[in-house]
Amino acid sequence: MKLIPQILIGIFLLFISCTFPKDPHDTFLTTKEEGLRIGVVHNPPYTIITDSTFSGKEITLLTQFCMKEQLTYHFETGTETTLIRQLKDYQLDVVVGGFTKTSLWKEEIGMTKPYDRHHVFFVPKGENRLVYELETFLHQNHPYGK
Repeated sequence: MKLIPQILIGIFLLFISCTFPKDPHDTFLTTKEEGLRIGVVHNPPYTIITDSTFSGKEITLLTQFCMKEQLTYHFETGTETTLIRQLKDYQLDVVVGGFTKTSLWKEEIGMTKPYDRHHVFFVPKGENRLVYELETFLHQNHPYGK
């Protein structure tokens, strides 16, 4: 009977030592150190690429997220297929381009919850810490219906 409190304390310590949400490839930690690598597909009004200038609704949301998290960021352009491949290979942290939650890519990559009921950001599959931080920001700063 004297072992039960010690076992319970051990279980409690085990649970509090676990980090949640998990980030198996350390994407969020890497973004803190090296900056957020954003893949951009030109798709106005969500993402607009003019020469080397990036704008649009989703670019604004991501730059605000980076400001809040004190992250540097840089953009990569390319075709949707090329950027998705880079995302799957962990060469990018997020891909934007007015994608919807019903995208054909949904089985191959991770997605945030829709920030406006339909549109999502693509993220590496299984990188829950980045998704958690990004979704928390989007929910607080872009509630449905805006």
